[in-house]
Parts: sequence; C-alpha cells; structure tokens
Amino acid sequence: MHPRLMRGVSAGALIVVLVSTPVLAQQSLPTIDVGAARRAAAAARAPVRIAAPARVASPAPAEPQQPGPVPLSQRDAPRVPSAAQPNIPSTVATLSRAQLQKTTNSLTTMGMFKYLPSIQIRERFIGDRNGILSTRTVGTIASAQTMVFADNVLLSNFLGNSFGFPPRWAMVSPAEIERVDVMYGPFSAAYPGNSIGGVLTMTTRMPENFEVHYQGDGAFQNFRLYQANERNLSGHMNLLIGNKINDLRFWVGYDWLDARGQSASYTAANSDFFRAGAPGVPIVGGHFDLDPQGKPRFITALTSRDHSQQHMAKIRLDYEFAPHVHANYWAGLWSFVSDSDVTPFARRADNGATFYNTPNFGAPIPSAQRCPFAQPNRVTTGGLNVCMPATNPSHATATHLMQVFTVKKNEGGVFDFDVTGLSYNFLRDYSHNATRFGIAPGGQNTVNTGTYWRTLDARGIWRPDWDMFGRHEVSLGGHWDVYSLALTQTNTLAYTSPFWAPIRVTGTPIGDVNYGINTINTGKTSTKGIYIQDAWRFHPDWKLTVGGRGDFWEAYNGMNQGLTARNDFGVTGAPTFYSNRYKQSFSPSGGLEWQATKELLLRFAVGRAYRYPTVNELFRNVTTATAITIANPDLQPEISTSYELTGQYTIENLWGVIGWARPRVTLFMDDRWNTIANLVDPILRTNANVNIDKVHFNGVEGAFDTKDFLTEGLDVNGALTITDSRTVSNWRDPLIVGKQFLRIPRVRLRGFATYTPPSLQDLTLSTGVRFQTAAYNTLDNSDWNREVYGTGSSAFLLFDAKASYKVAPEWTLSAGIDNIGNYKSYAFHPYPQRTYYLSLRYDLGDSTSKVAAPFSWRQN
Repeated sequence: MHPRLMRGVSAGALIVVLVSTPVLAQQSLPTIDVGAARRAAAAARAPVRIAAPARVASPAPAEPQQPGPVPLSQRDAPRVPSAAQPNIPSTVATLSRAQLQKTTNSLTTMGMFKYLPSIQIRERFIGDRNGILSTRTVGTIASAQTMVFADNVLLSNFLGNSFGFPPRWAMVSPAEIERVDVMYGPFSAAYPGNSIGGVLTMTTRMPENFEVHYQGDGAFQNFRLYQANERNLSGHMNLLIGNKINDLRFWVGYDWLDARGQSASYTAANSDFFRAGAPGVPIVGGHFDLDPQGKPRFITALTSRDHSQQHMAKIRLDYEFAPHVHANYWAGLWSFVSDSDVTPFARRADNGATFYNTPNFGAPIPSAQRCPFAQPNRVTTGGLNVCMPATNPSHATATHLMQVFTVKKNEGGVFDFDVTGLSYNFLRDYSHNATRFGIAPGGQNTVNTGTYWRTLDARGIWRPDWDMFGRHEVSLGGHWDVYSLALTQTNTLAYTSPFWAPIRVTGTPIGDVNYGINTINTGKTSTKGIYIQDAWRFHPDWKLTVGGRGDFWEAYNGMNQGLTARNDFGVTGAPTFYSNRYKQSFSPSGGLEWQATKELLLRFAVGRAYRYPTVNELFRNVTTATAITIANPDLQPEISTSYELTGQYTIENLWGVIGWARPRVTLFMDDRWNTIANLVDPILRTNANVNIDKVHFNGVEGAFDTKDFLTEGLDVNGALTITDSRTVSNWRDPLIVGKQFLRIPRVRLRGFATYTPPSLQDLTLSTGVRFQTAAYNTLDNSDWNREVYGTGSSAFLLFDAKASYKVAPEWTLSAGIDNIGNYKSYAFHPYPQRTYYLSLRYDLGDSTSKVAAPFSWRQN
C-alpha cells in the first residue's frame, strides 16, 4: 500500500476494530430477486397474482394482533417496494432509509450514497452542483453514461456528458428517500443506452396519515492546502409536511442549504510558461511544486471558494380516482445564488499590492512582456519568468422548474401501467466570470436561460393468466425525449451583471475589449424508443429474462455563431449550421437465473446498449478565460456489450458467530466501442470530445451483508471492487493503446458497520470506510504524479463515524465526523478534509418507522 494511505490509519484505529474483516455488502431487492423464492412459493405464485384484491370478496377482518418479531434478515430492510423497473436480470444493490440515516453524514442528497458498492459521487464540497455518479466502469467525468431516477422520474441531465451536467439531485431532499437501488450495467430493456454504467433509483413514498418531518444540520470543515487555511461552515434545513385526506395524499416540502465550500481550484503556471526573455514584474509569494505530469509549476492563488444558498420548494399530489389507479403531480422549484472567491498568494515586490491579473495595474503591457494565448501576466519570481494565469472570482444565479405528471396502476394483477411526463426548464441561469479582476470590473457571462428538456415514458406489465411452459411476466413500453440547448455568451462591463451593451473600449491593458454578445449556441437532440421484455419462470428454480429495445435518435437545429464587437450583426463570418443527423439501433438484453440450492443463487446477464451523443457534445462552442471548448457534430454513438456472472449465498447462524449473512461475488466485463472521451490540451487550453475506437473493462466485485456479526446488534456491510480498464485500439493516437482508461480506479472499497446495543435501542453507533486507488486523468497515462492537486482521481483512505440517539419518541440527535484521518485527496479539485456534523431530526406520524422489536437468532 502507498505510504500516504497509512496516514489515516492511526486516526481511525478505533474504527478499524469494527471493520477489520473484509467489508463487503449488498442487499437484494425483495421485489426483484424473485429467484430466491422456494419451489412451493413459485408454484403458488399464479393464483396469487390473478386474484387481485378488487376481484375477490374481502374476508372478514381479523382481530388486530401485536406485530411479531422481525426476521433477522429483514432488520433495517426497506419498508417500501422499489420503484425500479421489475425483473432486472443483473445485480442490484440496495440501501434502506434506516441504513442511510444510521450511517451517513450528509447535508445533501448526493452524499447519501457514499457506501453503495462501487459507487463514487464527485461531491467536491458541500453545496457542489456538479456531483457526477461514478460506477464500476464509468469515471467521474461521464455523466451521460449513468441514469438517476426518483421513482420513475428521470433526474439525469442529458444535455451534456461531463462534470457540468450532473443529475438534478436537489429536486429530492434526503428526508424523502425511503430506499435506493443501483443496477450495474445495461441489462434491462426498460432503460436506454445511458444505462451503460448503471441505473440509480431513489424510491420515495406518499403519506398514509398526517406526518411532519423536520431536520436541521450543521457542518464544519477546517481546510489547509498550500498557503490556504480556511474554516468553512455550512447549514441545512428541511421541512416536509404530508397527509392523506380521503383519496388525496400530498407532500409539501421546503429545503434550504447555505454552504461554504473549500477552495476547489488553484491557478497554476506550468513549466511551459517559465519563459525566457525580458523579465516581468517582480513578485513575492506563491508556491512551487510538481504537477501531475511531474513538471514544475508555480501555484499563484486559490480560487473557486464557493459560497452558495440553495432553496427548493416542492409539492406532490396523489389522487386515487379509481381503485389502485393514481394520478400524481409533482412540482419542484429550485433556485440558488453562488459567489466564488479568490485569494491570491502573489504580491508585487515593490509595493506589496495584491496581484490578480495584470502586472502594471492599468498601463498597456509592452509587447516584450506579453504572454502567449492571451495571458497578460508576465512576472518574475525566484529568477524565473512566469506567465501567470488569471485569478478571477465568479458569480452565478439560477432558477429551475421541474414538473411531473403521472398516471399509474399498480395492484399486482394481470396488467399494471404507468405513464410519466416530465418538463424541466431553465427559467433563469447565469454564470458570471470576471476577466480582469483587480484592474477593471468586466467579465464574461454564460447564459443558459431557455434551455430545457422534456421526457415521456409509458410502461406496462402484463401477467397473463395462462401458463405456457411456465409463468410469464411481460414488460413493454415506449419513451420520448427532447433536449434543447440555448446558450449565449456575452462580455459585460461588470462581471456580476447579466446585462451587456454593444460597445467597444480601446486602449485597455490588454488591448481593445468588446462588450456584447460573443457566441450563440443552439441545437436539439431527440430520442424515441420502444422495448419489450419477458421474464419466463419455466421451472420453479429457473427464470429466463429476454428483452429487446429499439431507439431512434436525431440531432437537429445545431448552430454556432460568433458575433462582432459592435453586435450589429455585421459579422465577418456567417453562422455555422450543422446538418441534421438520424440514427437508430436495436439493443438486446437478457439473463438466466438459477436457484441451485436453498442457499445458493446463480445469475448470468448480458446486455447491448447504444449511448447517443448529447446536444452539448455536438454543438457547444464556448471560450472562457481559462479554456476553449470545441464542438464535434460528427460524434458517433457509444456501443457497449456488457456481461455479468453472479453467485450469491445466504447463511443463517454461522458457527454461532454470525446470525445472518449474504455474501456475493460478481464477475463483470464491458467491451465498449466509440467511447466518447474529452481530450484536453493543457498548453493550448482547449478541450474537445472525440470517439475512442475500443475500450475494455473487466473486474470482480465481492460484497456481503451481515447481521449480528460477532455480537448481537452489530451489522457489517460493504463491497470490494477490482477493475481493469484499458484502451484496446485507437487510430487517432496509437500511443494510448494498452493504457488505463480515464478515472477508473483499480481498487475500490466501501463499507460500514452499525451497532445498536440490545439494552439501549435508542442509541446507534456507526463507522464507515471508503478506499480507492489512484486513477489516470489522461489517455496516455502521462499523469503519473497522482497525489497532487490537478490529478484526475487520487488515492484515498477515509474513515467516518456517526452516533445517533433518540432523545424523545419523535426527536433524534446525531453527530458525526467524515475523513477522521484528515486525508488529502483530489478529483482534480480537492475533496473535503476532516468535516464535523451535527443534526437534529423530528419525525411525527411516520408509520414506516414503527417496526417490531428486532429478532435475534440467539433467542431461538
């Protein structure tokens, strides 16, 4: 093990005692893992389904009985069925609301899933809006290769495929989540090709009586890196009120987050900019180190210390207008304001003035002191001439509206269905970046107002009465979506202002400056899809699932235009219009499941998927102070063929040491053609999306879930994943062949242990561990120095702890620490260092929290 990984061990020594064994875990979905049924249960399955409650006479009401003991295997199990599509033929990992509340310190929804097997969410700081989901075969910069749902509502943002297009996590507050399920890979025909890396489904519930839920959280982080010494404080509050009145059920909720993140970025001059020639302005301060390629660099400032305020107001209405048929309306209004601060390290040697952008504060720069690529900052430090990058603050504000309408029938009879329509609108979305901070207030403004997407899904499940060589459950449905890009980039007189004016200013330190519209980007993508899948139980111990999906994709109305300085549309070059494109695909998938013995379940799954390019990958051309993004309208769809083989064993009362356990081993493989990767040139400061010929992923994931481990009340849960990802072929750059692919760690470990003393059921103690090895951020693997700022994915070993105590029937107090060992790690940007949490929760009328006394195998 790398020596740095041992730093957190001493600080987390107490934690290791509880997780010293392999911490490998998974929970199967009760509604999906039908292979675990016994012969007798399978034989009786048909009449149970046919005889729906609405079709038979109701028996006389039984006398109320006291709830019996909960089976040990069901302790902390989800109380509601999963909203994921049924008959998923591959591995599904599950965490319940009880497990999330006991184990996880988090002020946001995305932070709730840190212990799921093989999962990493790139939450750089509390309040981060760019939390990308990473799975076994998907890194933290490929947002369009995974899918995130809340119930049947798609939260993924398929406008793009990078850190800038995360799922809309804020539309679901942590208090609403009843369970979360993750399917790894494109093994269900019900999901499109964006499921290459997996599908994460959050399941919520509607109230059955009057309920009030309140949660208040605080977090504190002391952050140190380079010359930074920050104290960051964040606060969160959530209020959720619901009730059932006759056939109407509703939730009304409000979520507020005021978060201060650590400095997420640093401005750095690489050795390529250590220029010869005339000296620049002498400065003092700054920090020399080595970049990920091992080149010397000069850190000049810390930037992007984000302070955001986020608000989310939400209402959900559910009306049962016929037996088991519900109409549901959901509206969420999310808004935020963000200010990103900078702290320069460099100062002028002559007068000590803070150095931001230009060395002479207003006078034109002599040509001998100009730097390439429009960088005006030529300075001298330590005998070296350095071209310093710009040090600029930023400001952003947005208001987004999501509306969902659903009609659903779900009684478990012959035919169930749901139809879900979604509308997501960027009502207001501005991102302002200063360009000459320190000498002039001007800036650059990126406007996404008017961007939107729409989706429509119709799904049905048919359970025929007849028995044709066994029981069948047929799923079928259709999908439609449109994603519309409306992006305008302007130059403004004041960087905090969304307004522009068509004027030109001459004689500034960096020459003539244009104020007005700079670029316009528009375009749309649309996909129509249909699918059918049959889950055939042809033997009580065997189930065969076979499905197919057809998708029809088009990209149209793509346009880029750069306007002149005066913005009078007397352009020197005509706008670029892109030809419309059409493609279609067929994706087969399926799986075979065998209940070999009462304890042993074997499962094999295979799936084919086509992931089509997003509208931003095709049509977005943007130039900022730090980078140039180049559109690629000729991108081809990614094609994936994935395989999975799983063995799962259930154990009860193992040698009097473990009350219940379910270990699992999964082998997986993914051959991927035309993988879309973002190529970055750090010298030219450009990035573009290109197709890589073929990438191969394979690995093994071991997991287990145990109850009453060594002692009554102690549960251990976790997973270990080992992945090998390599570029197999690429005509564009043969030097990357055989190299590890982007941001896929070779080893990941996630685990937690919870302990509830039998004599003190109101107290829960929990500890968690998160570990991964470093991964590369370049296709040629030239970034060998992967433990510094700027690396794509560094190694880390993090220990967490949480204690919860029910101080009253409705009140729960909890306190916790994440990253106890204060380990420094990076996803290009620094991850949070040691963070302290304090939370107070109030739950009134929550029927799902009223469970029977825990069951202990030692009592039998």
